Amino acid sequence: MDFGQLFRRGWEIVWQNKFLFILGFLAALGGGSGGGGNGNFNFSVPSGSSSSEPFPPEIIDQFNTFWTDFGGLVLGLVCFFFILGIVFWLIRLAAQGGLIEAVDRIEVGEKMSFGTAFSAGVARIGGLVGLNLLLNLPFILFGLVIGGGFAYVGFSIFQNGGNISDAMGGTISLLAVCGGLLACLLIPLGLIVTFVQPFAQRGLMLKQLGVVDSIRHGWDVLRQNLGDIFLLAIAFLVLGFLVGLVSLVVMIPLAFLAAGPVLFDLIQGNQIDFGMTEIITLAFGGICLGLAGAAVNSVLTAYRSATVTLAYQHFVQKDGGQKAVIGNQ
Repeated sequence: MDFGQLFRRGWEIVWQNKFLFILGFLAALGGGSGGGGNGNFNFSVPSGSSSSEPFPPEIIDQFNTFWTDFGGLVLGLVCFFFILGIVFWLIRLAAQGGLIEAVDRIEVGEKMSFGTAFSAGVARIGGLVGLNLLLNLPFILFGLVIGGGFAYVGFSIFQNGGNISDAMGGTISLLAVCGGLLACLLIPLGLIVTFVQPFAQRGLMLKQLGVVDSIRHGWDVLRQNLGDIFLLAIAFLVLGFLVGLVSLVVMIPLAFLAAGPVLFDLIQGNQIDFGMTEIITLAFGGICLGLAGAAVNSVLTAYRSATVTLAYQHFVQKDGGQKAVIGNQ
């Protein structure tokens, strides 16, 4: 594979069709904190408390007061961000599909627009959702089981006044051991999914394959072109690191602005006051940070998708040609 030509052509397509940057922004959407009543709630930890001791009554009283004042707002924000996350996820998948479809058609000389490309992604949203859920099902189950287990233990400890019984300690140890073992098994699986998913998505979008067939197709493409795909991944790993440095330069000042009041209190050593205004401000700041991060990463997202689509076309044509030769022998 001529990587120089591949990267040049990928950039030409993106630069000459700048609506791909908009799709890149939508495809980079990551989406994120919780927070009525009137007045503020003050968090303060007694100076004599120790983490190994049961929770002091003051901490329990403070938590109960906070939940009474702001529990509804916390639950409301959790539900809001959960729904927002699903919406962003669906938009992201549709934009990813649109990027794939647009680059494929542009490469064969067709004219494409943002609306046409995004509509193509929306038309296949069911398959894209099924593909992502199936590939990531082990990780979703792992997160639900381990997270639910630790949440249950934490709630039980709090209900018990901070005392950790032998049964709770055994449960925590078991969860930690099981979580560590499962994580060791899921790490190599996650690496495989990371490489298979881009080519499975292209099989689903460009070859109109079903979810299971697209995963098989993605695995075949990976297996038959492992060396080239590995080099491609290294190149984008380096490029992603450089873009990440730029993102830090942009995001760190924005993060300070988003959490300004709380950070000023911490720097000055003041007692942190959490009221409705502070909670909503932090939540809004989190949304703005997510959008800013997507904007910074939009160029790389569009460029990477275009380049991988071009590489996929090369792999499929090469593998198809090889199979045709073998079939004629």
